Amino acid sequence: MIPAIDLAEFKVFGVTFHTFGLLVALGVLLGHQVTVSRARALGLRSVALVDRFVLVVFAGGFVAGHMLDTIFYHPDVLRRDPLELVMLHHGLSSFGGITGAVVAGLVYVRLHKLDPWVFTDLATYAFPFGWQLGRMGCAVVHDHPGRLTDSPLGVRFAGGTRFDLGLIEFALTPLLIALVVLVGRRTRRPGMVTGALAIAYAVMRFPLDFLRATDLGAESDPRYGGLTPAQWACLATLGLGVFALARARTHAPLPLSSAQPAASPPP
Repeated sequence: MIPAIDLAEFKVFGVTFHTFGLLVALGVLLGHQVTVSRARALGLRSVALVDRFVLVVFAGGFVAGHMLDTIFYHPDVLRRDPLELVMLHHGLSSFGGITGAVVAGLVYVRLHKLDPWVFTDLATYAFPFGWQLGRMGCAVVHDHPGRLTDSPLGVRFAGGTRFDLGLIEFALTPLLIALVVLVGRRTRRPGMVTGALAIAYAVMRFPLDFLRATDLGAESDPRYGGLTPAQWACLATLGLGVFALARARTHAPLPLSSAQPAASPPP
């Protein structure tokens, strides 16, 4: 079984660093770099537009990630203190962040009259690279303890050996990275990367939530109709992935060289 090592913070030359925040910040930087590199590989010339797109996506993700986490996972806290909704440093929901990122990104591309499928694929391609570091942060601070287990994959917490869902997802995320790289190399049809990743992540994440703890009282995740909020989101994500793949088949591949491939095609 895996020892529960506390790596929540560390000091360098007397300065305390919070590991989770540091890894999330590094994930944001890596996601930005991968997005820009992918845009250049696709021949998208306006790097400034891509830079602003990344900023908008991450901002929307952080804001919605906390708000939806509070609404669906901590409604009792929200009832006691409505200001908790704007305390962005008090917790994030992964699917809440994804939802916020998608909405903010779509608003951005609509305002700038860009091809939504091209830019959605940019964000989707970069997502698992940044996600890898974010889930590493979850793993080192053990903020997603699961059910008690005697499995060798369990982590020896003080109250008993449990699955560590952050650690499990961290270990599985390289498969998502391999998927987007493979799909991105095999096809230039906008929407294919998004559809493939949406389906793969939903299929991977849905069963993991059955390992969530139910015996930790207020710390246990709530259930709606027997499923966690993330599982309901997985079902929606699966449907969106199927839709994206179906639409991608109707899109012409991006040309190998184009002056403005990011612009929406004429009607």
